[in-house]
Amino acid sequence: MTAVLDQQEPVAPSLWRSPGLGALFTASTTARLANEAARVAMVLLVLDRTGSPALAGAVVGGLAVPALVTGPVLGAWLDRTSHRRSVFVANQLLLLGVLVALLAVTGSAPSAVVVLLSLLAGVTAPVLTGGFTGLIPPLVPAPHLRRAYGAEATSYNLAGVVGPALAGALAAAASPDVAVAVTAAVSALALVAVLRVPMPPPADDPTTGLVRMVASGLRLLATVPPLRSVTVATTVSFTGMGALPVVFPLLAEEVGQPAAAGGALFSAFALGALAGSLLVASRVPRTGPMRLAFLGIAGLALAFTGVAFAPTLTVAIALTAVAGAMEGPVLASTLAVRAAHSPPDMQTQVVTTAASLKFGGFAVGSAVAGLVVASHGVRVGLLSLAAMQVLGIVLGLLARRSRA
Repeated sequence: MTAVLDQQEPVAPSLWRSPGLGALFTASTTARLANEAARVAMVLLVLDRTGSPALAGAVVGGLAVPALVTGPVLGAWLDRTSHRRSVFVANQLLLLGVLVALLAVTGSAPSAVVVLLSLLAGVTAPVLTGGFTGLIPPLVPAPHLRRAYGAEATSYNLAGVVGPALAGALAAAASPDVAVAVTAAVSALALVAVLRVPMPPPADDPTTGLVRMVASGLRLLATVPPLRSVTVATTVSFTGMGALPVVFPLLAEEVGQPAAAGGALFSAFALGALAGSLLVASRVPRTGPMRLAFLGIAGLALAFTGVAFAPTLTVAIALTAVAGAMEGPVLASTLAVRAAHSPPDMQTQVVTTAASLKFGGFAVGSAVAGLVVASHGVRVGLLSLAAMQVLGIVLGLLARRSRA
């Protein structure tokens, strides 16, 4: 499969004729859209009813923290079970139930209850980052895999653009309560879509225990040079990206605009990423996936260096869109590398485990960026973000050459 993914393949118009791929793309995009909208809608609801930024931040953290632990476990279980659909259904039911519960108790129940609900919603979230991705290889012929992963990256980026925009628009036009209610309805639609997705059986019938399989997945990421290389590079890169929620609002203020104008920078990045992933989905790049991933990270470094020196918000938005266009191919290429170098019975586990590492890196990056910006200003924070991309490339290349 490695040779297939690294070679240039002719454009294959029959990609979407792969049985079940359309249903998979519909379900994954709808589920991710609900999740992205929930992140915004839940925060707006908490702020509206409690006025507590600290509680709102705890809710965001609650959604992300469980994935650090459950990602490797759920990935290993999905690779070995013949009851995959139950986890996908559980994810949608959990999100739907949490959103309804938050509407009922936020503002009247203790803060600990609200945080606990957000933690509950995050338990099965790795299904969105790896569970759907792990279904692609069994459904798509090998020559079309790189385009399929381009479509998968498009799913992530489309949800990242539409979800927050939908929640924000509903909250502004109606109320945060309406935003949460509509998000719950989207989660219910995703549940219906999930029921239509083909669920291929595991590649093998493993007898190894779940704990040993989790350890095997971690060992695979650490010992297979291409997997180790792309995991190190993208995790360090994503750690730098943790600065974005900190620097974007402050950069808007730096160039004479209100902090809320930083939302335009988030939108520009997401739209650029969507365009980049659509390009990969539309035709197979001439460049191999590993090289394209590293070139994309290099492009991120250059683009964010430019953003650090942007004199106006318009220039910053344009350069941020360019950065997003680099990120789209990075994600698609990373998925292709993982598929090429992972055994069929560990495809899902590799993606969810690597995603958990990236989530952890992002959280660390956000915390460190806050300290850097407080001490040295937002432009230094942006230059640090760019430097992390360079560091990711260097460490990723060293990881490919070194022996585990």
